[in-house]
Amino acid sequence: MALGDALAGWSHRNGAADYDALMAALKDAAPGLAEQTEAALAQIDAAVAQQIAAKPQLCAGLPERLKSDEFALRPALRETRRIARGLGVRPADPVSPRLEPGLAAVVQPLAQFSAWASAAMAEIGSAPGAQSDPALRNAREEYLLALLEPQGRLMFQGRVISDSELREWRGDRQSSFAASCRRFSDQDGQQRMADLVGHTAVLTGKVYWVRDDAPGGVVGLRDCRILDAAAAGLPLAGDGPVELEPRPPELAELLAAPGPRIAPADVDRVLYTAEFSPRLDGAGNGYLDRQEDIWVLLRDGTAMRHDWPVPFGDLALDMSRARESQRWFTWVQRDGTVVLTAADGTTLDLSRAERLLPMPEGGTISGRWAMTDIAMGGLRRDRSFDFAGDGTLLHGSDSFVGGRVGTSFITSPLGPEQQTRSAYRFQGYALILIGPEGEERHFAARLADGDPAAPDDLVIDGRVYWRDGK
Repeated sequence: MALGDALAGWSHRNGAADYDALMAALKDAAPGLAEQTEAALAQIDAAVAQQIAAKPQLCAGLPERLKSDEFALRPALRETRRIARGLGVRPADPVSPRLEPGLAAVVQPLAQFSAWASAAMAEIGSAPGAQSDPALRNAREEYLLALLEPQGRLMFQGRVISDSELREWRGDRQSSFAASCRRFSDQDGQQRMADLVGHTAVLTGKVYWVRDDAPGGVVGLRDCRILDAAAAGLPLAGDGPVELEPRPPELAELLAAPGPRIAPADVDRVLYTAEFSPRLDGAGNGYLDRQEDIWVLLRDGTAMRHDWPVPFGDLALDMSRARESQRWFTWVQRDGTVVLTAADGTTLDLSRAERLLPMPEGGTISGRWAMTDIAMGGLRRDRSFDFAGDGTLLHGSDSFVGGRVGTSFITSPLGPEQQTRSAYRFQGYALILIGPEGEERHFAARLADGDPAAPDDLVIDGRVYWRDGK
């Protein structure tokens, strides 16, 4: 880490700005204190410079040493506050942050806003430094928030990517910052934003939090309104610098892109990890937190976290590596345990992973495999695949729904018309469904310790289904 970043993180972690403000107030209140402290600091500077000149190695590892108690300023800050209170001295009010001319007057394309926001945070410390120092990241966030909050209502333009998030797309790149709404000013705002997914829109609101993802980040808004960009008729900011990052591809892009795919011979093994935790949401409703991941380990020493509902062999390999790099790792096996390493050096131990195998090619199975998911709000969703030995299956989604709305609990059984019967076949890690409209390809596998002809567990589209003995 650069020394400047380390000092910025140390300053934020130790409240150096508060200490400086207190000392300035004490100097104003106590005649002669300024001269005394300046003389003492000059002596300290001279002594430190002399020691460093004699032993330059004293500065080795200083960025890390600044995090230790050796350089803690908090105890001195507490003592200085005690002295100031005893003397009736109060520090001056903080200086108001600068107002950016025109920031609130025009619609900000998120790519341009990203460049401005990143430059503002760089005044505190660098993005690479913030990745490794939480204190520096917090300092950058607080500084940007202090600049944005006084601006009032801001307007951002970009592509609606969910019912609460906006991000600008430019080809295969996207703005490094997103705008996210946590509370709409009108009751149907979130639904109207959901209706605009995939379209360009303007999201307005008051900034009340920011997140530094270094690079880029998220601006959190409240009292939001979502406006159709064409109908809004609002003035747009003029051309300016932009900050873009690779845009994660959509599934359709990964399926259609040219280039190599993962071949069966490329695969060393496929692993599955899962953690199921009962939790309570904010209203006191129980739900099941499902954390399921599929890991495709390749013979070249790389590994992919496979989150898509299709067979991994259908995806464009080069596009995935380039534009969803967060899914890619290197892997080694140590003492029988697979260890993944991400691009930033963080590691993940897969000692609890289970091995997945493909179903026997061309074979059929007989039985019903089901999954129950209990989401926030107590919403229960049952899904099932009912395989027959004749090569057909009955599959349905949400075959029973139960959920809590306000103080009431509702249930709604779905009729047989909401289930579908299809022909099926297994091919590698693919479950292929054949119906009147053509083929559907799904990821499918079984746990290695099960019976291939009647496995206890099937993993389909990234979720485990258990054999129903009824």
